Amino acid sequence: MLDLYYSTRKKYLWMFFLICIFFVFSLWIYSLLKTPVYFSPGKMVTDKSGTYIYVALTTNKAVAVVDFHTKRICETISLYQNPTELAISADGKLLYVSMGEVEGSIAVVDLQKREVIASIPVGHTPEGILLSRDEKTLFVANRFSNTLSVIDLELNKIVETISTIREPRSLLISPDGQTLVVANYLPVQSSTDSIIASEIILLDLSTRIIREILLMENGSQSALGLACSSDGKYLYITHLLSRYHIPLTQLDRGWMNTNALTIVDLQKGVIYATLLLDDIDRGAANPAGLYIDKQDNLYVALSGTHELMILKMRELHNKLALLFAKTESNQIDCLRENLSTSLNFTKPFKTRIHLQGKSPRYVIGVTDKIVVSSHFSPLLEIYDKDGIFSDIITLGKESELNHIRKGELAFCDARLCYQGWQSCISCHPDGRMDGLSWDQMNDGIGNPKSTKSMLFSHVTPPTMITGIRPSAEVAVRKGIIHILNSQIDEAVACDMDAYLRSLKPVISPFLALYEKKDPEHKGEILFKEAHCASCHHGAYYTDGKSYSVGIGAGNDELSSFDVPTLREVWRTSPYLYDGRAKTIREVLTVCNQHDQHGITQNLTEEELERLELYVLTL
Repeated sequence: MLDLYYSTRKKYLWMFFLICIFFVFSLWIYSLLKTPVYFSPGKMVTDKSGTYIYVALTTNKAVAVVDFHTKRICETISLYQNPTELAISADGKLLYVSMGEVEGSIAVVDLQKREVIASIPVGHTPEGILLSRDEKTLFVANRFSNTLSVIDLELNKIVETISTIREPRSLLISPDGQTLVVANYLPVQSSTDSIIASEIILLDLSTRIIREILLMENGSQSALGLACSSDGKYLYITHLLSRYHIPLTQLDRGWMNTNALTIVDLQKGVIYATLLLDDIDRGAANPAGLYIDKQDNLYVALSGTHELMILKMRELHNKLALLFAKTESNQIDCLRENLSTSLNFTKPFKTRIHLQGKSPRYVIGVTDKIVVSSHFSPLLEIYDKDGIFSDIITLGKESELNHIRKGELAFCDARLCYQGWQSCISCHPDGRMDGLSWDQMNDGIGNPKSTKSMLFSHVTPPTMITGIRPSAEVAVRKGIIHILNSQIDEAVACDMDAYLRSLKPVISPFLALYEKKDPEHKGEILFKEAHCASCHHGAYYTDGKSYSVGIGAGNDELSSFDVPTLREVWRTSPYLYDGRAKTIREVLTVCNQHDQHGITQNLTEEELERLELYVLTL
């Protein structure tokens, strides 16, 4: 009987032990499969009374409703896509939310019911939205459609589509309601142009006709934040000012990338000045969102260095006016050039405040306070108008950072760079490219190469245009040493690898057009017949080899170049190793006179159009 007891007990103990192992194993599998929750707070708007703040949770398909008096979240409005931008009606009853990528849409949210009541289809990746002064019209900047949608809010549909330039991301209406400003994020020029820079569109709202297109200072890219002075005279734009035309021998004094504020005279429709936000020995990397108060204090989110900058613009403008008044008319251009390289000019007018959040990207004013949201932190920080810390609002509990999230943060973190001049996204926004050519000296000097997208870099070795790095892992570590001028833990580099491997291609905005104009897919057939597929084939449209195809010039005349992936090629202009081709059509024609880069010279205009359109869908 006793033996039976011990036998039974042993059996149950083994069963219990196996159940425990199964339970622990199940928890481990669940932890691996569970999707981590990150809020990524972005754009904020507030009602007129300052009672509620609405926060776009850009990776959580929701808008958080924050009671500003109690400093608590009172509700979360669920969405069917991740939000990018917000706009609120003056009476606080309706919230407009831009969302999505290839099938972008505007969600109309009833703020009394706290639910979506309508959805308006727009273009590809809507990232900037703005209500007209009379609130009858909503303007939407479609980043990858390169268009501006004009929506009649009584009909809840698009009534006009206006072409912009490249990647429109930010919108602003001047205080007089007469001008709509569109900031185009990246340069559209080829490397052979004398000036390579982002552009600003000034659109007359009464006629909806573009009044001016302003070419910014040479090297301007990543144009993002917009604000207007209280008197409506000046427009302010944050951006990077890249010194791409010199070899990358150092970082001191903004040798490679500086971080700038361009001032536009809206009345004259001209660029007034471009000023640097950096200090002599301390960069202000990756300036993003702006807010300006009634006293013309300008608040700038420095996303790379995790800071808030306050600029006293009235005092700054007084100094500028005095300088311009003392300068002879024939020396004005020289003065402007000196201002855009001066690391001293803005120093007396600015204050820099270290934030608790990581990668601040948006700033708003709520009553007498300043509120900042940071992409990698589940909180809002509150400061008074002088930059003195006031309070924190916690948006919720996030998952612990996984390797991909840590890698993305590191990729955006200018603290990893010597003196904080730049981060990896300074040249690779969204992990892609800045539209510039740089002389990195890894294959000689005096032969600049286009910045490459990092998409699929880890699965299409070698890397760099000449294939000088055997793998993306090596390129990441060499970039940290030679471009950030830094040494960091191997674990951080591994996290960056994980982030870059996680990048997914965005569906081409040309796909629908290709299906409409070439239903028989003749462009794909031509791609094979012209021998483009000889080198560009497989899942990534590359054979991973290097060839000399007769396009090298100068020191690169006899060089072989890596066959790049054609996936997402629609968003990576300019093309070829040095960026000389502005379009795919130029790659196929003027840059391929001897058919060394595919057999295309005998193609008709119609065939070239079909082939180009097919390539742009990849």
